[in-house]
Amino acid sequence: MSSYVILLLAIVIWGSSVVATRITGFTMGPIMLAFLRMTIASFILLVIHLFQKEKETVGKRDMFLIFLSALIGVTIYYIIENYGIMMTSASTAAMISGSYPAIALLIGVLFFHERPTARKIIGIMISLCGIALLSVTSLDQQSSAAGIFLLVFDGICWTLYNYIVQAISDQYSALCISKYQTWMAAAMMVPFLLLEKNMSLTFTPASALCVLYLGAVCSCLAYILYNAGLRGVSAFSAAVMLNLMPLSGTVLSALILHETIGLKALTGGILIIAGVLISTLNHR
Repeated sequence: MSSYVILLLAIVIWGSSVVATRITGFTMGPIMLAFLRMTIASFILLVIHLFQKEKETVGKRDMFLIFLSALIGVTIYYIIENYGIMMTSASTAAMISGSYPAIALLIGVLFFHERPTARKIIGIMISLCGIALLSVTSLDQQSSAAGIFLLVFDGICWTLYNYIVQAISDQYSALCISKYQTWMAAAMMVPFLLLEKNMSLTFTPASALCVLYLGAVCSCLAYILYNAGLRGVSAFSAAVMLNLMPLSGTVLSALILHETIGLKALTGGILIIAGVLISTLNHR
């Protein structure tokens, strides 16, 4: 299966996660949700690990890189994402994720020697205008500027995750990287639980199913798929494909949560995606 097809499947799954997070977030705190999500994924990967006949050995340097990717791209990423989603609408959160490729390009230009062509710079500026429009219309979308800022910051975390994982993706299987990431992330979330003011859990059938879906599908299967896809494409190209997340997230939020997508918010989302396409078209 093509690396791009594998990445596409992972990204569509992640697009649906904003809806599941929105449903579950009303029954527990954001950090508790992130911890339960990682715990479920850790248990599934532990079972797979126990039945593996051949287990890969990871070097100390590479284990540190896996730890770093788990801290930035899983622990911090999901805690911030949960807070951001609960402070915005699911459709707004999905559209903001469309800015991640532009954020990846900006970081690539500043720190990873990407060539800052005119097309790329124009695309970044257009995407940033889209984010600004979403921020201005946040009250209309029952969203807060702080929530939008958190979700944009998540894009920086995700970009760093891509570059870190690509540095070791050719040396280990996607399953090997994913299981160590998940175990480390679950362990690192325990101290953050102390920051959770409300530790109560109120499970409903819908929220229980969403937690299982987030853990088993979004945090386990999707990460394995994404890490596998990174073996065949560059970190930047993988980040570019994240512009498909707003499509699945926004459509599902309208179908499942019955959220209305205002004209201004829709325009902001279109600007984000247009900027991504402009800045990355010749790269593709």
